[in-house]
Amino acid sequence: MMHSVLELSDLISGRGFAASRQMVRTPIYGNEHDIKPLPADMIVKNGTLDLYPDVSKLFKPVFDGGVPSIQCGGWVGYIPLNDRYALEVSPRVPIGNLERLIGMAAGYSPRILEKYTRNFSHSDERPDSLFDVLADQLLEGFDRVWENGLVKSYERRRRIGTSPFGRIDPFQTAWRSAKAGLPMAVSSAFHRTVDFMPNRIVRFAFEKLLARYYGNTSQSQRRRILRIRQAIARLDDVGRPSRMEMAPEAVASIVRHLPVHHEAYADALMLSQLIISDSGFSIRGNDGLAILPSIIIDMAKVFEAYVRRVLADYFNDNVRVAVRDGNNAPPSGAKTVLFDPAEPGVKNVPVTPDIVIEVDGSPLVVIDAKYKPAPRQPERGDVNQVVLYGARYKTERVMLLHAGRAVNEPPISLLGSVGPYQVYNARIDLNADDIESEEQQLAAAIAGLI
Repeated sequence: MMHSVLELSDLISGRGFAASRQMVRTPIYGNEHDIKPLPADMIVKNGTLDLYPDVSKLFKPVFDGGVPSIQCGGWVGYIPLNDRYALEVSPRVPIGNLERLIGMAAGYSPRILEKYTRNFSHSDERPDSLFDVLADQLLEGFDRVWENGLVKSYERRRRIGTSPFGRIDPFQTAWRSAKAGLPMAVSSAFHRTVDFMPNRIVRFAFEKLLARYYGNTSQSQRRRILRIRQAIARLDDVGRPSRMEMAPEAVASIVRHLPVHHEAYADALMLSQLIISDSGFSIRGNDGLAILPSIIIDMAKVFEAYVRRVLADYFNDNVRVAVRDGNNAPPSGAKTVLFDPAEPGVKNVPVTPDIVIEVDGSPLVVIDAKYKPAPRQPERGDVNQVVLYGARYKTERVMLLHAGRAVNEPPISLLGSVGPYQVYNARIDLNADDIESEEQQLAAAIAGLI
């Protein structure tokens, strides 16, 4: 089915609302935290930069050697700067499994730049947060379809009885009348109906969405589910599409013959096909699978949430072990304060390690995830930080976890001791071909400390 979706994308290229508002911008490529010089025509006459106001906080304008530049921040993805240029920011460490990381980063939602669109490529991974983008775009596309009226088709309806309508069939009327022994008319007429192929495909996509979200009671999904139910209700007189109707050639044929005021169907049908086929899309690449709002992600937060999920899944069957998020307060999290007790008038700042592994309710390992290449010797400030965590959580095992692992390098190594605290350096290769094996090795190595 994936081949069909790509084929459909080619067949209806350039059609629809999304395509009509898409801008082709010259990319400025960089990695996280890089400093990139700006083109001269981005500087306007008053000396300021020609930037969209709503994206200017996503990076830092600087002068680098006297040249106006942009320092990329922690956001990864496609960031439109103005109508001519876009900042294309890549992760600073090699990540061949980006969509998997996003999908496993429980609780993390990418930031959606609703006003700006771009092409997206295919991915085998289907993170829930990215699937939500598809659902929302189909809902918005269907709103535009509804505003302009559902496309309709004519179908022939046949009637047999004493009250004919439309065109009467003389032969069938005479035969029926003679057989019944009383006047009977066989007539037919064309009626307009919304039970037409494009509407059937869109309804089927909404039904799949409802099945996917069914039973999800989270506040973030309630409004989405309500809108899906409303869309299905608006398509109440529409049936289920046949396999032939969902073929890319059939859909493309309909799109090519759409009247101008029904152009929004191109978007709705493309998105419906992605949903029906359970297709994923990558925030990297640009092969034109779909035109969607730009998606940017905070890789540091994704990395933290991803590692927590890896460890939580590994220890899921061990009732003695709990993996806590130090950014959240108890009982679900492990957040605490620095001083216990604090002197009157002293500000007691929070202590928020990324991961606290508890055994039988007591902290045993404290981990701070550092989304940066793994050094052989961690930075002194990072070591100071985890040692403080050890003191505050009363555990002698503390760990720094870095994004990256060299060949033949172990997942965990002991750096040394600081007083009673054993300081470990952990690593995970986010670019591994077999990322699941990489995750298991890291989790197993940490389990060995417990």
